[in-house]
Amino acid sequence: MDSGEPERYLSVKEFGGVFGWSDDTIRRLIRRKIIRALILPQADPKKHTHRRIRIPEGEVTRFARLHSNA
Repeated sequence: MDSGEPERYLSVKEFGGVFGWSDDTIRRLIRRKIIRALILPQADPKKHTHRRIRIPEGEVTRFARLHSNA
């Protein structure tokens, strides 16, 4: 980041919204290590059905560049 500001992180839903894909698709791509993401620890694993995941904003650009048809 050139601006010196901390990088913003997106939720699975926000990242999916950029590409028009479902949360399940994004989670699948993260599990297959196609999308880089941070898996956050859970305070109470019984309370959440999904792991808490955050995706660096720069990953949108990287993913789009690597997977574009152009």
